[in-house]
Amino acid sequence: MTNSNIEPLAREMTERICRRQGMAQAEIADWVERHWECAAAMLEAGAMDEAGEWVDGGSLLRGIEAYRDRAAVVERHNS
Repeated sequence: MTNSNIEPLAREMTERICRRQGMAQAEIADWVERHWECAAAMLEAGAMDEAGEWVDGGSLLRGIEAYRDRAAVVERHNS
């Protein structure tokens, strides 16, 4: 996927989630690199807030759907 204005915020959100879950410091950077785009999609869809907390009506399914939709848009853009 491509970089966007939401990338820094999504990276911070992903890092907060990792820390909150007790992930080892040495693993956080790689985890953030692999998952920030999912966090971006969830933010854009309103499924999670900037702290990485589910908002009213937010769910894992809604987040996955948001990621799928974001990936499709980026794919069309890159084609």
